[in-house]
This record gives sequence, structure tokens and C-alpha cells, in this order.
Amino acid sequence: MSAAGYARLAARGAAFGAGFALSAVLVAWGARELGALGGELRDLASPAAPARTVPAPTAAQSGAPPPVTSLTVASHRVERRHGDNVVLGVLRNDSGGTVRSVRIEASFHDAGGRLIDLCGWYVGTMIAPGEDKPFKVACGGTPEKPSPEAAAVRLRLVDGY
Repeated sequence: MSAAGYARLAARGAAFGAGFALSAVLVAWGARELGALGGELRDLASPAAPARTVPAPTAAQSGAPPPVTSLTVASHRVERRHGDNVVLGVLRNDSGGTVRSVRIEASFHDAGGRLIDLCGWYVGTMIAPGEDKPFKVACGGTPEKPSPEAAAVRLRLVDGY
């Protein structure tokens, strides 16, 4: 085999190896993401499963984060954007401590009060005592596959620490 033949063979081998490495990275990333969503997907698939609760810290715990109940949704509005239901609002930290992460859940209901969509999002930035922090919850609708139209939305603070 000539030098040019070996060069072509080496180039093909390198391309094959790079493609294999990229696919391995994508599979690992997908497995990690699906693992993180596993609890949410399981809860949606089996409504009889018990709800996950986060115990509220006591005042005796020094340096403990404030309970989720010390956070409130100061204001919010719902918009339709390109087939998606989007909730924009402001969280207020009325506690004496900093909150580092909060999960907000938005349940969308039809005119009869039936649940038609459920979306959630994490506000991952720190919220200092007395501070207001904007948030956005989007359900992932697109113009090709829009989220259902909703008559009402209810917001719930699920997790916080």
C-alpha cells in the first residue's frame, strides 16, 4: 500500500473514532438528563405515587435555609408565545435567610377546572432576604405543537433550599 493509501486509511479511522466518541458523549448526556427527569416522569405516569415533600427546617437549626413557605409569588402574568404558555412573575423572599434554589410549578386548567398541562422550572439563583427575583415558567409548546389553551393557572412553590 502506498503512503497516500495509509494516509487515507488513517484519516478514515480518525473520523470513525471521532464519530464514535461523539455518540458516546451524547448517550451519556441523554442518560444523565433522563435520570434527572426520572422522578418527575414517574410521578406524572402514576398519580397514586406519594408526593415528594421537603421537610421545613426549624429555627433551632443554625444556618438552615428558610422554608419554602417564606417565599411568595408577588405577582405573575400568563402570555401565549409562539404556541407556548409562559408564566412571567416575581418571587419575594420574606424570610430571614437566603434561598438558593426554588422549583416553581404551574398547573394550567380549562374553564371547567380540569388540569390540562403541568410545567415546572427552577429558579437557581440566590434570593436574599427581602429580595424580589423575576422568574419564567415555559411549557415547551411550539407553533407546530402548541400547548393547550388554558383558562386559569395556579402556581405552587414545590422545592426550596
